[in-house]
Amino acid sequence: MKRIGTLFFDPFKNHKMLYDFDDHNLFITPKIAYFPAAIGGASRHMMVNGSSHRIAVKIKCSDNELFRVSPVYTLLEPGNAQRLQIVRDPGPAKVDKIVVIYKTTCASSARDAFECDLGAERKVIALIAKEDVTMSIAPTTNLKSILRQSVQKS
Repeated sequence: MKRIGTLFFDPFKNHKMLYDFDDHNLFITPKIAYFPAAIGGASRHMMVNGSSHRIAVKIKCSDNELFRVSPVYTLLEPGNAQRLQIVRDPGPAKVDKIVVIYKTTCASSARDAFECDLGAERKVIALIAKEDVTMSIAPTTNLKSILRQSVQKS
């Protein structure tokens, strides 16, 4: 097989395959969070276990005075997902990071799995606080609110 950029060409099969170099044991999306520095805000992220083993996850932050995260520790079974909530208080405009530390485990508690950091891998979520970030409110999906709006327009 011959590598051509991120494409591989297999002369025996006579077709090209796309290859992704990213680690698929733990998917995290989105990988960047933007906050208005003056008022703070919140960001939600999704962590998905793409492996065939239980994964223990530990969350660390570069500035615990400005940020709160939930959960700090969690266990993800194969194929399961967990929402990660990041809340930023008002403060100076700057760039910070969340480090998601994860490893396969058979422990019954995520905290116990990290008594020893051997075999742990890391992913980073960038936290960008700027003065010119505008927040938009997502449209509501609450049925009562939608019906109330349609009645008011009539």
